[in-house]
Amino acid sequence: MKNIYRKIILSFVKAAKTKAEDKGVDFNEKKSIKKHEAFLPILFFYVLIWILGYIAPDLLMGELLLPILLVLILRGINHYFGWIKIIKKD
Repeated sequence: MKNIYRKIILSFVKAAKTKAEDKGVDFNEKKSIKKHEAFLPILFFYVLIWILGYIAPDLLMGELLLPILLVLILRGINHYFGWIKIIKKD
């Protein structure tokens, strides 16, 4: 699963790099990877909601979906900007 996730991110970065080269803009690969790592879980959640809505619409409850989406958004923002850092003690 990690390999598929990494391949998806790398394909997004490759597409962004090609687009930046076509426009003649400088491209920062590390920043692009961080951006896509922050955005991809939200995209997967959105796709999961569409699939669940099609298969079993009675399972979807707005009371559960909104907090999950907000947590994913906050996680993505924190991953991109690095406001909260977890330090491991030895």
